[in-house]
Amino acid sequence: MLTESAAKVLRDVSLADFVAAHRDEVDRLLALVRTIGDFSPGTMAIFESQGGWNEGHEVTAEYLTMYSGCIENYPPEIGDPAVLRRMVRMGRDLQLVTFMDALVGTATVRGPGPDAAVPLVVDAVRTAGSLLGVRNDRAVADTFRMWRVTSLPNILRPDSPLSAGAKAQFRTYAHGLEHAIDPYA
Repeated sequence: MLTESAAKVLRDVSLADFVAAHRDEVDRLLALVRTIGDFSPGTMAIFESQGGWNEGHEVTAEYLTMYSGCIENYPPEIGDPAVLRRMVRMGRDLQLVTFMDALVGTATVRGPGPDAAVPLVVDAVRTAGSLLGVRNDRAVADTFRMWRVTSLPNILRPDSPLSAGAKAQFRTYAHGLEHAIDPYA
């Protein structure tokens, strides 16, 4: 049940204010994405305007439910700090894995090549993790491991529609990321 105090807490959350307070980190993250994908400034401007964080979107229980993978029943008991914390952490993990998957997928198609892109992907995930409150390399290592077991198998399995060359690219990136995160692996 959404309590009045919990609803007030959500009403007080502003994505636009968060972006404004972290503008340098957001710009750094967007620059990394631009480099990884060789995107034009115009493309990045469209991405940022469609991101929704500058339009004062309200953060609602529905929003949290969707972005946390429905880890809690609906409506969630967001007045309970443990529930809210679980939803935020689950949402963070899902978004970081989705972000890494998008970065690696983009790098395989448009990127500067694994030697240049792998450190950029690591830096982008580290920066995104920092924005989400994980201020150490754990964000990168945890995100890589989650991506490796949730996304990579669907890409590499024999009946995947990707070509052998595309699968080889993903393997190269996976190996490069593993080495960048843990050089002793």
